[in-house]
Amino acid sequence: MSQTNPTLSQLHNQIDQWLQAIKRSDFAAICSHYTEDVRAFDAVKQLQFRQADYLAHWQQCLEMCPNHLAFDLKDIQIRHSADLAIMYALLYCAGVNDKGEVQGCWMRVTQGWQQQQGQWRIFHDHFSAPFDMVTGAALFDLQPDAA
Repeated sequence: MSQTNPTLSQLHNQIDQWLQAIKRSDFAAICSHYTEDVRAFDAVKQLQFRQADYLAHWQQCLEMCPNHLAFDLKDIQIRHSADLAIMYALLYCAGVNDKGEVQGCWMRVTQGWQQQQGQWRIFHDHFSAPFDMVTGAALFDLQPDAA
């Protein structure tokens, strides 16, 4: 008989709460999922973010994309110990632009999670999109393998 891993269940629950906060554009709830010393490598704007700058970046992203339709993870993988975890997955992000057109793409996300005072918090975010080395263009039209 298979037993449920409580740490894995807690992590999946926290990840789902983080996703739901983003889908609701709930800035305070999004912020509550990050450690005070978060370091992030986002796919846009700058090479890296630290602490308050990253949360301000999240606020800007929410303001830029008020009509988002999707922020969904696929193929989530989690590796964990008692107080540290790494989550990696594919992320589909889509929204409606000012012309009413749906724009979206698949990206990659890796997160470092740390147990702090009984709660799992993100200490590292990394969002990225693959690019063509010859042209330097981001490859936003890639799709996950249908396996």
